[in-house]
Amino acid sequence: MSVDPRLDRLRLLDTGDGRVLDMAGVTWLDPVHLVFAAAAAQRAAADDVPFALINLDGELAGYAARMRLGAVLDNYGARHQLPSARERDRRDSLHEVQAIASGQDVRRMAELIFDRVAPLDQATASALHTSVAEVGANVCEHSRVGSGFIAAQTVEGQDRLRFAIADAGVGMLGTLGPVGASDAQTAIAMALSGASSTGLAGHGKGLPSTLDAVSGVGGRIVLASGDAVTNATRSGRTHASLTRPFPGTLFEAQVPAARARHRALGSV
Repeated sequence: MSVDPRLDRLRLLDTGDGRVLDMAGVTWLDPVHLVFAAAAAQRAAADDVPFALINLDGELAGYAARMRLGAVLDNYGARHQLPSARERDRRDSLHEVQAIASGQDVRRMAELIFDRVAPLDQATASALHTSVAEVGANVCEHSRVGSGFIAAQTVEGQDRLRFAIADAGVGMLGTLGPVGASDAQTAIAMALSGASSTGLAGHGKGLPSTLDAVSGVGGRIVLASGDAVTNATRSGRTHASLTRPFPGTLFEAQVPAARARHRALGSV
């Protein structure tokens, strides 16, 4: 079991008929699940392998559809049983699954997050802005499959705001292997310490600054790539292996959000 059991509940399997994401073990959908599924479908399409999402039904399927996961899967020709969901004209929507393929996409999402949260908590808003800007820029630079995906969520009665970004590219080891990473866990540790695949001054600072920003407001990040996952807070880091490797890189930030703020934030 990994340091984040939510990831072990996502069973990404290669079968004789293609690639399958079995979500039977998922009992609550977080943004990390949504972007994982989107990136897995994108990777399967890039590999020219049929993809199917199975065992997601009932209320969870309805929520995934409202978060536009079905529309993303359709875009990659994936098989699924998510219900149809009415498209909403919310071009400034933060919470639904969104593709980020360019610096402009990243800036728009970072600014949107800041604008939504700043009236309630300036420090948290700044931390989230930094996180989206830095991690999104890394996705655009390293994904090599066209785009990454972002989704965010607050939940009535909980005190956390979560957002997740995933891409289906070469992963941390593919990026940092040429500069000394021997495995995925080492690559994650190097990335969090500021290592860069280019070796150029000023490069590689994105994840350390993101960790500083998020942990500075009492939050945490989860970073997974290949068969490794790290959970980092200001009090330290924990590392573990994933039961099933993730093709690419998966990032999640969680920050405190007082319960009274949820109505004002809406679905974020």
